[in-house]
Amino acid sequence: MVMATNLRTDIISLVELKNIARRLLPMNSTLRMLILCEPDHMPKAELLPKLEIFVRLLYREVGGVR
Repeated sequence: MVMATNLRTDIISLVELKNIARRLLPMNSTLRMLILCEPDHMPKAELLPKLEIFVRLLYREVGGVR
């Protein structure tokens, strides 16, 4: 997964992540809902803590141990 970043302002694009969530996660997925509720662009400092939550949910939803 590649996220476009603007180095001058450290803004991260979530557009591709949202497209992946729409394609691969079921409609009733909590992770999908959380990703799709986020804005299309977000400061890196704001996104990084959310990524930890996204990863934990992904492990839980696909049956991994965490």
